Amino acid sequence: MLIVGLAAASGAFGAAPAAAWADFSDSADAGVHQSAVEALDAAGILQGTGCTPSRLCPQEPLPRWAMAVWLVRTLDGRDPPRSGSSRFADVESWRWWSPHVEHLADLGITRGCRTGPARFCPHRPVSRAQTASFLQRAFRLSPGPSAGFTDTGGNTHESAVDALAEAGITLGCARDPARYCPDVAVTRAQMASLLLRALRFNATVTWLSAGDSYSSGVGTDPHAEGSCRRSPRAAGPAAAELLRQQGWTISHTHTACEGALVEDMFNRRSPTSGRMSMFQEHVESLDGPRRLDVITLSLGGNDVGFEDVVLACVPFTRISELVLGCPSEASLQARIDHLIDPARTCPGSTRSGSRPDYGCALRIDGQQYGSMSDFYREIVTERLTERGRLYVIGYPSLLAPSSEWRLFDPCRALYKPGTVDRLGRLAEHLNRQLAGAVQRANEALGAERVHYVDTYTPFREGGHEVCGRGSDFIHGITHVGLNPLSGWYRSFHLNNAGHAEVARLLSAEVEATFEAPPSAPRP
Repeated sequence: MLIVGLAAASGAFGAAPAAAWADFSDSADAGVHQSAVEALDAAGILQGTGCTPSRLCPQEPLPRWAMAVWLVRTLDGRDPPRSGSSRFADVESWRWWSPHVEHLADLGITRGCRTGPARFCPHRPVSRAQTASFLQRAFRLSPGPSAGFTDTGGNTHESAVDALAEAGITLGCARDPARYCPDVAVTRAQMASLLLRALRFNATVTWLSAGDSYSSGVGTDPHAEGSCRRSPRAAGPAAAELLRQQGWTISHTHTACEGALVEDMFNRRSPTSGRMSMFQEHVESLDGPRRLDVITLSLGGNDVGFEDVVLACVPFTRISELVLGCPSEASLQARIDHLIDPARTCPGSTRSGSRPDYGCALRIDGQQYGSMSDFYREIVTERLTERGRLYVIGYPSLLAPSSEWRLFDPCRALYKPGTVDRLGRLAEHLNRQLAGAVQRANEALGAERVHYVDTYTPFREGGHEVCGRGSDFIHGITHVGLNPLSGWYRSFHLNNAGHAEVARLLSAEVEATFEAPPSAPRP
Protein backbone atom coordinates (compact mmCIF):
# COMPACT_ATOMS: atom_id res chain seq x y z
CA MET A 1 0.00 0.00 0.00
CA LEU A 2 1.08 3.58 -0.67
CA ILE A 3 3.93 2.70 -3.00
CA VAL A 4 4.31 5.58 -5.43
CA GLY A 5 7.48 6.59 -7.26
CA LEU A 6 8.85 7.50 -10.63
CA ALA A 7 9.78 3.89 -11.33
CA ALA A 8 6.17 2.82 -10.94
CA ALA A 9 5.05 5.13 -13.69
CA SER A 10 6.64 3.30 -16.59
CA GLY A 11 4.08 0.94 -18.10
CA ALA A 12 2.12 0.62 -14.86
CA PHE A 13 -1.09 2.19 -16.13
CA GLY A 14 -1.49 0.53 -19.51
CA ALA A 15 -5.25 0.19 -19.11
CA ALA A 16 -5.81 3.91 -19.44
CA PRO A 17 -6.13 5.52 -22.88
CA ALA A 18 -3.02 7.67 -22.70
CA ALA A 19 0.76 7.50 -22.43
CA ALA A 20 2.37 7.05 -19.04
CA TRP A 21 3.70 10.62 -19.12
CA ALA A 22 0.92 12.70 -20.60
CA ASP A 23 2.95 15.92 -20.37
CA PHE A 24 -0.19 18.00 -20.38
CA SER A 25 0.21 21.12 -22.51
CA ASP A 26 -1.71 23.25 -20.00
CA SER A 27 0.07 22.32 -16.75
CA ALA A 28 1.24 25.94 -16.43
CA ASP A 29 -2.43 26.90 -16.07
CA ALA A 30 -2.36 25.20 -12.66
CA GLY A 31 -0.60 28.27 -11.24
CA VAL A 32 0.72 27.66 -7.71
CA HIS A 33 -0.27 24.00 -8.08
CA GLN A 34 1.89 23.43 -11.20
CA SER A 35 4.70 21.56 -9.40
CA ALA A 36 2.17 19.21 -7.77
CA VAL A 37 0.49 18.53 -11.12
CA GLU A 38 3.83 17.78 -12.76
CA ALA A 39 4.95 15.53 -9.90
CA LEU A 40 1.77 13.43 -9.99
CA ASP A 41 1.83 13.39 -13.79
CA ALA A 42 5.43 12.14 -13.82
CA ALA A 43 4.43 9.36 -11.42
CA GLY A 44 1.70 8.24 -13.82
CA ILE A 45 -1.17 9.08 -11.51
CA LEU A 46 -2.93 11.51 -13.86
CA GLN A 47 -2.68 9.35 -16.97
CA GLY A 48 -5.91 9.33 -18.96
CA THR A 49 -7.80 11.63 -16.60
CA GLY A 50 -7.45 14.95 -18.43
CA CYS A 51 -10.26 16.76 -20.16
CA THR A 52 -8.61 15.81 -23.47
CA PRO A 53 -5.69 13.46 -24.24
CA SER A 54 -3.26 16.40 -24.11
CA ARG A 55 -4.91 18.78 -21.66
CA LEU A 56 -5.63 18.41 -17.93
CA CYS A 57 -7.82 21.51 -17.60
CA PRO A 58 -6.39 22.14 -14.11
CA GLN A 59 -8.87 24.86 -13.18
CA GLU A 60 -11.92 22.70 -13.93
CA PRO A 61 -13.70 20.66 -11.21
CA LEU A 62 -12.44 17.12 -10.65
CA PRO A 63 -15.11 14.46 -11.35
CA ARG A 64 -15.62 11.61 -8.91
CA TRP A 65 -14.45 8.96 -11.38
CA ALA A 66 -11.09 10.74 -11.79
CA MET A 67 -10.80 11.06 -8.01
CA ALA A 68 -11.17 7.27 -7.81
CA VAL A 69 -8.41 6.76 -10.38
CA TRP A 70 -6.00 9.14 -8.67
CA LEU A 71 -6.51 7.62 -5.22
CA VAL A 72 -6.29 3.98 -6.31
CA ARG A 73 -3.09 4.59 -8.28
CA THR A 74 -1.60 6.49 -5.36
CA LEU A 75 -2.45 3.75 -2.85
CA ASP A 76 -1.62 0.69 -4.96
CA GLY A 77 0.98 2.01 -7.40
CA ARG A 78 -0.85 0.39 -10.31
CA ASP A 79 -4.19 0.05 -12.02
CA PRO A 80 -6.51 -2.70 -10.72
CA PRO A 81 -7.44 -5.63 -12.99
CA ARG A 82 -10.58 -5.33 -15.07
CA SER A 83 -13.77 -6.55 -13.44
CA GLY A 84 -16.89 -7.84 -15.16
CA SER A 85 -19.43 -5.88 -13.15
CA SER A 86 -19.97 -2.93 -10.86
CA ARG A 87 -21.82 -2.65 -7.57
CA PHE A 88 -22.99 0.83 -8.61
CA ALA A 89 -25.94 1.13 -10.98
CA ASP A 90 -24.52 4.19 -12.72
CA VAL A 91 -21.00 2.84 -13.38
CA GLU A 92 -20.90 0.95 -16.68
CA SER A 93 -18.55 -2.02 -16.44
CA TRP A 94 -17.04 -1.24 -19.86
CA ARG A 95 -15.61 2.05 -18.62
CA TRP A 96 -11.82 1.74 -18.29
CA TRP A 97 -12.01 3.43 -14.87
CA SER A 98 -14.79 1.15 -13.57
CA PRO A 99 -12.27 -1.15 -11.74
CA HIS A 100 -10.84 1.88 -9.94
CA VAL A 101 -14.26 2.80 -8.57
CA GLU A 102 -14.84 -0.80 -7.50
CA HIS A 103 -11.47 -1.01 -5.77
CA LEU A 104 -12.04 2.32 -4.00
CA ALA A 105 -15.22 0.83 -2.56
CA ASP A 106 -13.40 -2.40 -1.64
CA LEU A 107 -10.89 -0.30 0.34
CA GLY A 108 -13.73 1.35 2.25
CA ILE A 109 -12.85 4.80 0.93
CA THR A 110 -16.17 5.39 -0.80
CA ARG A 111 -19.71 4.32 -0.06
CA GLY A 112 -21.12 5.91 -3.20
CA CYS A 113 -23.40 8.93 -3.43
CA ARG A 114 -26.76 7.27 -2.71
CA THR A 115 -28.48 3.93 -2.13
CA GLY A 116 -31.53 2.12 -3.49
CA PRO A 117 -29.94 1.28 -5.88
CA ALA A 118 -26.31 2.05 -5.01
CA ARG A 119 -24.96 4.87 -7.14
CA PHE A 120 -21.52 6.51 -7.41
CA CYS A 121 -22.40 9.65 -9.40
CA PRO A 122 -19.13 9.33 -11.36
CA HIS A 123 -19.46 12.53 -13.38
CA ARG A 124 -20.48 14.73 -10.48
CA PRO A 125 -17.76 17.15 -9.27
CA VAL A 126 -16.09 16.39 -5.94
CA SER A 127 -16.69 19.05 -3.32
CA ARG A 128 -13.92 20.21 -1.01
CA ALA A 129 -15.77 18.64 1.93
CA GLN A 130 -16.02 15.27 0.16
CA THR A 131 -12.33 15.55 -0.76
CA ALA A 132 -11.48 15.77 2.93
CA SER A 133 -13.34 12.53 3.68
CA PHE A 134 -11.77 10.75 0.71
CA LEU A 135 -8.27 11.72 1.85
CA GLN A 136 -8.92 10.96 5.52
CA ARG A 137 -10.10 7.44 4.70
CA ALA A 138 -7.39 6.84 2.09
CA PHE A 139 -4.52 7.88 4.36
CA ARG A 140 -6.16 6.94 7.67
CA LEU A 141 -5.59 10.39 9.12
CA SER A 142 -6.08 10.65 12.85
CA PRO A 143 -8.81 12.91 14.26
CA GLY A 144 -7.71 16.43 15.09
CA PRO A 145 -9.02 19.32 17.15
CA SER A 146 -11.30 21.87 15.56
CA ALA A 147 -9.46 23.75 12.83
CA GLY A 148 -11.52 26.85 13.54
CA PHE A 149 -13.13 27.14 10.11
CA THR A 150 -16.28 29.24 10.40
CA ASP A 151 -18.14 27.42 7.61
CA THR A 152 -17.74 23.73 8.52
CA GLY A 153 -19.75 23.55 11.74
CA GLY A 154 -22.38 20.84 11.49
CA ASN A 155 -21.10 19.67 8.11
CA THR A 156 -21.09 15.88 7.63
CA HIS A 157 -17.41 16.06 6.70
CA GLU A 158 -16.34 18.44 9.50
CA SER A 159 -14.17 15.90 11.34
CA ALA A 160 -12.40 14.96 8.10
CA VAL A 161 -11.69 18.64 7.37
CA ASP A 162 -10.26 19.03 10.88
CA ALA A 163 -8.07 15.95 10.34
CA LEU A 164 -6.72 17.41 7.09
CA ALA A 165 -5.93 20.69 8.81
CA GLU A 166 -4.23 18.94 11.74
CA ALA A 167 -1.98 17.06 9.28
CA GLY A 168 -1.06 20.30 7.54
CA ILE A 169 -2.66 19.20 4.27
CA THR A 170 -5.05 22.17 4.02
CA LEU A 171 -5.09 25.76 5.21
CA GLY A 172 -8.63 26.35 3.99
CA CYS A 173 -9.81 28.66 1.23
CA ALA A 174 -9.68 31.99 3.07
CA ARG A 175 -8.54 33.63 6.30
CA ASP A 176 -9.90 36.37 8.55
CA PRO A 177 -12.20 34.67 9.16
CA ALA A 178 -10.83 31.21 8.42
CA ARG A 179 -13.02 29.37 5.92
CA TYR A 180 -12.79 26.02 4.15
CA CYS A 181 -15.48 26.50 1.46
CA PRO A 182 -16.80 22.93 1.94
CA ASP A 183 -19.45 23.08 -0.78
CA VAL A 184 -17.18 24.45 -3.51
CA ALA A 185 -16.00 21.92 -6.09
CA VAL A 186 -12.31 21.06 -5.81
CA THR A 187 -10.37 21.75 -8.99
CA ARG A 188 -7.98 19.26 -10.58
CA ALA A 189 -5.06 21.52 -9.69
CA GLN A 190 -6.13 21.92 -6.07
CA MET A 191 -6.61 18.19 -5.71
CA ALA A 192 -3.09 17.59 -7.04
CA SER A 193 -1.66 19.75 -4.25
CA LEU A 194 -3.85 18.19 -1.57
CA LEU A 195 -2.95 14.69 -2.70
CA LEU A 196 0.77 15.45 -2.86
CA ARG A 197 0.71 16.98 0.63
CA ALA A 198 -1.12 13.91 1.93
CA LEU A 199 1.54 11.70 0.35
CA ARG A 200 4.37 13.68 1.91
CA PHE A 201 2.66 13.70 5.29
CA ASN A 202 2.11 9.95 5.06
CA ALA A 203 5.69 9.35 3.89
CA THR A 204 7.11 10.62 7.19
CA VAL A 205 7.00 8.08 10.01
CA THR A 206 6.79 9.82 13.39
CA TRP A 207 8.68 7.80 16.00
CA LEU A 208 9.16 8.13 19.77
CA SER A 209 11.75 6.05 21.62
CA ALA A 210 10.75 5.93 25.28
CA GLY A 211 11.42 3.55 28.16
CA ASP A 212 14.00 2.85 30.82
CA SER A 213 17.80 2.42 30.81
CA TYR A 214 17.63 -0.46 28.32
CA SER A 215 16.07 2.00 25.84
CA SER A 216 17.91 5.19 26.83
CA GLY A 217 21.31 3.81 25.91
CA VAL A 218 22.97 3.13 29.26
CA GLY A 219 26.08 1.05 28.61
CA THR A 220 27.06 2.58 25.28
CA ASP A 221 30.58 3.81 24.69
CA PRO A 222 31.25 6.72 24.75
CA HIS A 223 29.12 6.88 27.82
CA ALA A 224 25.48 7.92 27.53
CA GLU A 225 24.96 11.55 28.51
CA GLY A 226 22.73 13.64 30.77
CA SER A 227 20.64 12.73 33.78
CA CYS A 228 18.71 10.17 31.68
CA ARG A 229 21.93 8.77 30.15
CA ARG A 230 20.65 8.86 26.57
CA SER A 231 22.64 7.83 23.57
CA PRO A 232 22.00 7.86 19.79
CA ARG A 233 23.36 4.31 19.82
CA ALA A 234 20.41 3.10 21.91
CA ALA A 235 18.17 0.54 20.25
CA GLY A 236 15.32 2.91 19.29
CA PRO A 237 17.37 5.65 17.61
CA ALA A 238 19.67 3.06 16.03
CA ALA A 239 16.69 1.09 14.63
CA ALA A 240 15.25 4.28 13.15
CA GLU A 241 18.60 4.98 11.52
CA LEU A 242 18.73 1.47 10.03
CA LEU A 243 15.36 2.07 8.39
CA ARG A 244 16.45 5.51 7.17
CA GLN A 245 19.30 3.78 5.37
CA GLN A 246 16.65 1.71 3.58
CA GLY A 247 14.91 4.85 2.36
CA TRP A 248 12.38 5.48 5.13
CA THR A 249 11.68 9.09 6.12
CA ILE A 250 11.51 9.19 9.93
CA SER A 251 10.95 12.04 12.36
CA HIS A 252 12.40 10.71 15.63
CA THR A 253 12.43 11.84 19.24
CA HIS A 254 14.20 10.10 22.11
CA THR A 255 12.96 10.54 25.70
CA ALA A 256 13.86 7.20 27.30
CA CYS A 257 15.39 7.68 30.74
CA GLU A 258 17.45 5.64 33.17
CA GLY A 259 15.28 4.46 36.05
CA ALA A 260 12.00 5.15 34.24
CA LEU A 261 8.77 3.60 35.51
CA VAL A 262 5.47 3.06 33.72
CA GLU A 263 4.06 6.09 35.55
CA ASP A 264 6.83 8.27 34.09
CA MET A 265 5.47 7.85 30.58
CA PHE A 266 2.53 10.25 31.03
CA ASN A 267 2.87 11.65 34.57
CA ARG A 268 5.27 14.38 35.61
CA ARG A 269 8.13 13.08 37.72
CA SER A 270 8.50 13.95 41.39
CA PRO A 271 8.56 17.69 42.22
CA THR A 272 12.13 17.40 43.46
CA SER A 273 13.38 16.19 40.08
CA GLY A 274 11.43 18.82 38.12
CA ARG A 275 11.46 16.45 35.16
CA MET A 276 8.63 16.19 32.66
CA SER A 277 7.00 12.92 31.77
CA MET A 278 8.58 11.20 28.78
CA PHE A 279 5.58 12.00 26.58
CA GLN A 280 5.36 15.59 27.81
CA GLU A 281 9.03 16.10 26.96
CA HIS A 282 8.38 14.69 23.49
CA VAL A 283 5.51 17.16 22.87
CA GLU A 284 6.63 20.31 24.72
CA SER A 285 10.42 20.27 24.59
CA LEU A 286 10.99 18.41 21.32
CA ASP A 287 7.90 19.71 19.47
CA GLY A 288 6.69 16.22 18.62
CA PRO A 289 3.15 15.36 17.49
CA ARG A 290 0.55 14.21 20.00
CA ARG A 291 -0.13 11.08 17.96
CA LEU A 292 2.70 9.01 16.57
CA ASP A 293 3.16 6.24 14.04
CA VAL A 294 5.69 4.28 16.07
CA ILE A 295 6.37 4.19 19.81
CA THR A 296 9.06 1.86 21.11
CA LEU A 297 9.74 1.25 24.78
CA SER A 298 11.08 -1.09 27.41
CA LEU A 299 9.27 -0.65 30.72
CA GLY A 300 8.39 -2.84 33.66
CA GLY A 301 11.80 -3.83 34.96
CA ASN A 302 12.03 -0.89 37.36
CA ASP A 303 8.38 -1.35 38.32
CA VAL A 304 9.34 -4.66 39.93
CA GLY A 305 12.72 -3.37 41.21
CA PHE A 306 14.56 -5.87 39.03
CA GLU A 307 17.69 -3.79 38.38
CA ASP A 308 18.25 -3.09 42.07
CA VAL A 309 17.75 -6.77 42.84
CA VAL A 310 20.35 -7.79 40.24
CA LEU A 311 22.96 -5.44 41.67
CA ALA A 312 22.15 -6.47 45.24
CA CYS A 313 21.96 -10.22 44.81
CA VAL A 314 24.21 -11.33 41.96
CA PRO A 315 27.73 -10.15 42.97
CA PHE A 316 29.62 -12.61 45.15
CA THR A 317 29.66 -10.29 48.17
CA ARG A 318 27.46 -10.04 51.24
CA ILE A 319 27.76 -6.25 51.58
CA SER A 320 25.17 -5.31 48.96
CA GLU A 321 22.87 -8.10 50.11
CA LEU A 322 23.05 -7.00 53.73
CA VAL A 323 22.38 -3.34 52.85
CA LEU A 324 19.76 -3.74 50.10
CA GLY A 325 18.34 -7.16 50.84
CA CYS A 326 17.74 -9.96 48.36
CA PRO A 327 14.04 -10.85 47.93
CA SER A 328 12.96 -14.45 47.55
CA GLU A 329 12.12 -15.94 44.18
CA ALA A 330 8.46 -16.24 45.18
CA SER A 331 8.17 -12.58 46.17
CA LEU A 332 9.85 -11.42 42.96
CA GLN A 333 7.59 -13.63 40.88
CA ALA A 334 4.57 -12.11 42.64
CA ARG A 335 5.82 -8.62 41.78
CA ILE A 336 6.01 -9.62 38.12
CA ASP A 337 2.58 -11.25 38.16
CA HIS A 338 1.05 -8.09 39.62
CA LEU A 339 2.16 -6.16 36.53
CA ILE A 340 -0.33 -8.27 34.62
CA ASP A 341 -2.98 -8.74 37.27
CA PRO A 342 -2.60 -6.18 40.08
CA ALA A 343 -3.84 -7.25 43.51
CA ARG A 344 -5.08 -3.77 44.49
CA THR A 345 -5.78 -0.41 42.88
CA CYS A 346 -4.17 1.76 45.59
CA PRO A 347 -5.22 5.28 44.45
CA GLY A 348 -2.39 7.75 44.89
CA SER A 349 0.27 5.03 45.04
CA THR A 350 3.62 5.38 43.30
CA ARG A 351 6.55 3.05 42.74
CA SER A 352 9.07 5.85 42.87
CA GLY A 353 9.20 5.81 46.68
CA SER A 354 11.77 3.97 48.76
CA ARG A 355 9.33 1.20 49.75
CA PRO A 356 6.76 0.74 46.95
CA ASP A 357 3.83 -1.63 47.29
CA TYR A 358 4.35 -4.01 44.38
CA GLY A 359 0.83 -5.35 44.66
CA CYS A 360 -0.69 -2.03 43.59
CA ALA A 361 -1.89 -1.29 40.09
CA LEU A 362 0.32 0.83 37.86
CA ARG A 363 -0.37 4.55 37.65
CA ILE A 364 -0.97 5.08 33.92
CA ASP A 365 -2.15 8.67 33.48
CA GLY A 366 -3.46 11.06 36.10
CA GLN A 367 -5.78 9.07 38.35
CA GLN A 368 -6.02 6.18 35.89
CA TYR A 369 -4.59 2.96 37.31
CA GLY A 370 -4.39 -0.49 35.78
CA SER A 371 -2.29 -3.36 34.50
CA MET A 372 0.47 -3.48 31.92
CA SER A 373 -2.02 -4.41 29.20
CA ASP A 374 -4.16 -1.40 30.21
CA PHE A 375 -1.07 0.77 29.80
CA TYR A 376 -0.44 -0.58 26.31
CA ARG A 377 -4.08 0.00 25.32
CA GLU A 378 -3.91 3.58 26.58
CA ILE A 379 -0.93 4.22 24.31
CA VAL A 380 -2.65 2.73 21.27
CA THR A 381 -6.01 4.46 21.69
CA GLU A 382 -4.78 7.87 22.85
CA ARG A 383 -1.23 8.36 21.51
CA LEU A 384 -0.97 6.50 18.17
CA THR A 385 -2.15 7.47 14.71
CA GLU A 386 -4.66 5.31 12.87
CA ARG A 387 -1.81 3.32 11.31
CA GLY A 388 0.34 3.50 14.45
CA ARG A 389 2.04 0.61 16.22
CA LEU A 390 3.50 0.14 19.71
CA TYR A 391 6.65 -1.99 20.00
CA VAL A 392 7.36 -3.44 23.42
CA ILE A 393 11.02 -4.39 23.74
CA GLY A 394 11.63 -7.32 26.05
CA TYR A 395 14.58 -7.58 28.41
CA PRO A 396 17.67 -9.56 27.40
CA SER A 397 19.03 -12.56 29.20
CA LEU A 398 21.65 -10.97 31.46
CA LEU A 399 23.74 -13.88 32.77
CA ALA A 400 24.25 -17.36 31.42
CA PRO A 401 23.12 -20.24 33.69
CA SER A 402 25.89 -21.44 35.99
CA SER A 403 25.75 -24.89 34.37
CA GLU A 404 27.23 -23.31 31.23
CA TRP A 405 30.15 -21.60 32.94
CA ARG A 406 33.60 -22.86 32.06
CA LEU A 407 35.57 -24.69 34.70
CA PHE A 408 37.99 -21.83 35.38
CA ASP A 409 35.64 -19.03 34.40
CA PRO A 410 36.21 -15.80 36.41
CA CYS A 411 32.43 -15.69 36.81
CA ARG A 412 32.71 -18.38 39.45
CA ALA A 413 34.62 -15.92 41.63
CA LEU A 414 32.41 -12.92 40.87
CA TYR A 415 28.83 -14.18 40.95
CA LYS A 416 26.73 -16.48 43.10
CA PRO A 417 25.63 -19.42 40.90
CA GLY A 418 22.36 -20.13 42.72
CA THR A 419 21.26 -16.51 42.63
CA VAL A 420 22.22 -16.16 38.96
CA ASP A 421 20.07 -19.17 38.04
CA ARG A 422 17.17 -17.91 40.13
CA LEU A 423 17.24 -14.45 38.55
CA GLY A 424 17.55 -16.04 35.12
CA ARG A 425 14.27 -17.86 35.70
CA LEU A 426 12.65 -14.64 36.90
CA ALA A 427 13.89 -12.68 33.86
CA GLU A 428 12.38 -15.30 31.60
CA HIS A 429 9.13 -15.08 33.56
CA LEU A 430 9.11 -11.26 33.29
CA ASN A 431 9.42 -11.48 29.51
CA ARG A 432 6.68 -14.10 29.27
CA GLN A 433 4.37 -11.86 31.26
CA LEU A 434 5.19 -8.81 29.13
CA ALA A 435 4.48 -10.83 25.99
CA GLY A 436 1.22 -11.96 27.60
CA ALA A 437 0.28 -8.35 28.34
CA VAL A 438 0.85 -7.54 24.67
CA GLN A 439 -1.47 -10.37 23.68
CA ARG A 440 -4.15 -9.23 26.16
CA ALA A 441 -3.95 -5.67 24.87
CA ASN A 442 -4.41 -6.80 21.28
CA GLU A 443 -7.36 -8.98 22.23
CA ALA A 444 -9.02 -6.03 23.95
CA LEU A 445 -8.26 -3.76 20.99
CA GLY A 446 -9.57 -6.30 18.49
CA ALA A 447 -6.51 -5.73 16.30
CA GLU A 448 -2.77 -6.38 16.40
CA ARG A 449 -1.52 -2.90 17.24
CA VAL A 450 1.04 -3.90 19.88
CA HIS A 451 4.10 -6.01 19.00
CA TYR A 452 6.48 -7.75 21.36
CA VAL A 453 10.16 -7.72 20.39
CA ASP A 454 11.86 -10.73 21.97
CA THR A 455 15.45 -10.02 22.95
CA TYR A 456 15.73 -12.68 25.65
CA THR A 457 15.74 -15.67 23.31
CA PRO A 458 18.36 -14.37 20.81
CA PHE A 459 20.73 -13.39 23.63
CA ARG A 460 20.17 -16.71 25.39
CA GLU A 461 20.60 -18.87 22.30
CA GLY A 462 23.62 -16.91 21.10
CA GLY A 463 25.36 -17.04 24.46
CA HIS A 464 25.65 -13.25 24.46
CA GLU A 465 25.01 -12.82 28.20
CA VAL A 466 27.56 -12.18 30.91
CA CYS A 467 29.46 -15.46 31.40
CA GLY A 468 28.02 -16.73 28.09
CA ARG A 469 30.07 -18.56 25.48
CA GLY A 470 29.21 -16.19 22.63
CA SER A 471 30.40 -12.63 22.07
CA ASP A 472 29.59 -10.31 24.96
CA PHE A 473 26.58 -8.03 24.40
CA ILE A 474 26.23 -7.07 28.08
CA HIS A 475 28.57 -5.48 30.61
CA GLY A 476 29.36 -7.43 33.75
CA ILE A 477 30.15 -5.66 37.01
CA THR A 478 31.57 -2.37 35.68
CA HIS A 479 32.54 0.88 37.37
CA VAL A 480 32.76 4.25 35.57
CA GLY A 481 34.27 7.48 36.91
CA LEU A 482 35.74 8.34 40.30
CA ASN A 483 32.66 8.19 42.52
CA PRO A 484 32.75 4.80 44.26
CA LEU A 485 29.00 4.86 44.95
CA SER A 486 27.43 6.07 41.69
CA GLY A 487 29.71 4.62 39.07
CA TRP A 488 28.11 1.18 38.76
CA TYR A 489 25.28 2.13 36.40
CA ARG A 490 26.73 0.36 33.34
CA SER A 491 26.71 -2.98 35.15
CA PHE A 492 24.43 -5.58 33.51
CA HIS A 493 23.44 -3.19 30.73
CA LEU A 494 23.87 -3.58 26.99
CA ASN A 495 27.19 -2.62 25.45
CA ASN A 496 27.50 -1.19 21.93
CA ALA A 497 27.15 -4.61 20.30
CA GLY A 498 24.12 -5.38 22.47
CA HIS A 499 22.31 -2.17 21.56
CA ALA A 500 23.15 -2.78 17.89
CA GLU A 501 21.63 -6.27 18.07
CA VAL A 502 18.44 -5.03 19.73
CA ALA A 503 18.25 -2.29 17.09
CA ARG A 504 18.50 -4.95 14.39
CA LEU A 505 15.72 -7.02 15.98
CA LEU A 506 13.53 -3.93 16.46
CA SER A 507 13.99 -2.57 12.94
CA ALA A 508 13.19 -6.00 11.47
CA GLU A 509 9.95 -6.15 13.50
CA VAL A 510 8.94 -2.62 12.48
CA GLU A 511 9.71 -3.34 8.84
CA ALA A 512 7.63 -6.54 8.95
CA THR A 513 4.60 -5.11 10.75
CA PHE A 514 4.41 -1.41 9.88
CA GLU A 515 3.29 -0.52 6.37
CA ALA A 516 6.28 0.66 4.38
CA PRO A 517 5.99 4.41 3.76
CA PRO A 518 5.92 5.75 0.20
CA SER A 519 8.34 7.98 -1.59
CA ALA A 520 6.30 11.00 -2.60
CA PRO A 521 6.81 11.83 -6.29
CA ARG A 522 8.90 14.89 -7.07
CA PRO A 523 8.42 17.38 -9.89
